[in-house]
Amino acid sequence: MRAAGDPELKVYGIFGWPLGHTVSPVFQNRAFDYYHLKSIYFAFERPPSRFRFLMRHLKSFMLDGFNVTVPYKETVIAYLDRLSPEARIIGSVNTVKKEGNRWAGYNTDLHGFLAGLREAKFRASGKSGMVLGAGGSARTVVYALAKSGARDIVIANRTLSRARRLVNRFQRQFPKTALRATFLRGKEFERAISEVDILVNATKVGLKPSDGSLLQKKLFPKKKILVYDLIYRPRRTKLLQLAKQCGYKIQNGETMLLHQGAKAFEMWTGKRAPLREMKEALHVALKSQ
Repeated sequence: MRAAGDPELKVYGIFGWPLGHTVSPVFQNRAFDYYHLKSIYFAFERPPSRFRFLMRHLKSFMLDGFNVTVPYKETVIAYLDRLSPEARIIGSVNTVKKEGNRWAGYNTDLHGFLAGLREAKFRASGKSGMVLGAGGSARTVVYALAKSGARDIVIANRTLSRARRLVNRFQRQFPKTALRATFLRGKEFERAISEVDILVNATKVGLKPSDGSLLQKKLFPKKKILVYDLIYRPRRTKLLQLAKQCGYKIQNGETMLLHQGAKAFEMWTGKRAPLREMKEALHVALKSQ
């Protein structure tokens, strides 16, 4: 994956399936251009079987680093030589760096998610949260909220066993935060959502134009809460549109995307991310789509 005859060129990219929505190459390449680096970033859309094949041959890659997104944030771990402490605890990796002949996994989604909370002026300490989903992104969100001092967190998922696994994973790590699992429907779910201060969508529902809202208007709590959707394209999912209509504060995944990518850039290059330029490139890309 390196241009023939140009050993100085550094190649980076992102793996995911599907990947048509990604704008990561736009702002990462803008950052490389800002420093006049001989580097390039590609989108590598690969189905699961092909991704696993490539990861088994990771040692022969001519890549210098890469990102992973849905559905590979957990899958990639088995193929790496080491994990950062946070990535190990969370059990999710979105940034991979080549360190000598070894591949190391990091979780820069955590940095990005917390940046989104700061932008929304939301402090999780002492608050109640609900996370929709139980995949790699949900793991990051639960960890971030618990580490920030959330009083309690409900993990709602269509497969209850997956949500319970997250509870078991983090409850011992964060004994002061009450964690529980529930189905993404039913009376227990409705009671839980009525008490939250922050609701986070960490599922893929909302990526497709045909996707509806995960929640009906009647399910939103009466008090004003923050509704945070990790999806950034479309910039307003149907969930966020509905939340806005109900008068709630909303936050999409754009800030998270920017800051996780900036952190990855800094890990790969050792240079400070040009946030202003990266943000500008991201905004232009999202507006044009």
